[in-house]
Amino acid sequence: MENPFKKPYGRVETSKEKLVFIFAFGLFIFLFLFVFKPFGMVQLKPLSQLSVSFGFGLVTTFMLFIFKFLIEPIVIKRNWTLGKNILWGFLIASSIGVANYFYVSFIFPQIFIFKYFLFAIWTAILVGIIPVTISYIVSFNRIYKTALREAAIPPEKVLWESEVIIRAGNPKNEFNFNPKSIIYLCSNDNYVTIAAIKGDAIVKTHLRGTLTAAETELNKNSSFFRCHKCYIVNSEYIDHVTGNIQNMKIKLKPQGLEIPVSRSRAAYVSTKFK
Repeated sequence: MENPFKKPYGRVETSKEKLVFIFAFGLFIFLFLFVFKPFGMVQLKPLSQLSVSFGFGLVTTFMLFIFKFLIEPIVIKRNWTLGKNILWGFLIASSIGVANYFYVSFIFPQIFIFKYFLFAIWTAILVGIIPVTISYIVSFNRIYKTALREAAIPPEKVLWESEVIIRAGNPKNEFNFNPKSIIYLCSNDNYVTIAAIKGDAIVKTHLRGTLTAAETELNKNSSFFRCHKCYIVNSEYIDHVTGNIQNMKIKLKPQGLEIPVSRSRAAYVSTKFK
């Protein structure tokens, strides 16, 4: 039986998703402590309960921001697995526990006691299990829905037009292409470059316009997809994918051309083409 903890975990969070998780986690810690008043907090005055609980929420938010935006992009590599991701979560929770211990020591001056230090770490892990579990459920639900959506069109049913006119939003342009010959499109300032196969050579056509408009003109050809804000590729020409989620590239069959993949599209590309 396959070990579930060794399964690849290629979930890529956008900056917006990270910020939502960070502030939601910090808010949960604040509300949990203020409402339930554990660890003797009930003995404090109401205003102190509010300020101390808010402080714990701020410490948690700060630590998560450091890990999610500064450390995580360096640590998470190509061979990231579910087991590694769980251990990484425990490390983050433990670090929050350490920070909370020193926060308590600052507002209530006391000598260092190792037993209480370990208790702070253990408490952070236990309290953090609830929001982390919810986050995992939401994440896997998204991955599952994405996989179902991507599986909706089998490879043998890829849609093609016999010919497509690309204007890139500029009525002065009118270039006819067999879409199967197009390898990729890229944007450069106010111009769009179309790289297509012609005989044994790759011919590039430059036209004034936008990549977004060209993408709309290709939308009936389901083999094309936007892998980067500056690139659209024809998946029929993809050879393989290199790099990790932080620096992923698509290698195309003709001449080994490399196309960058944005972080927001890395999970899709990794799942579909690796």
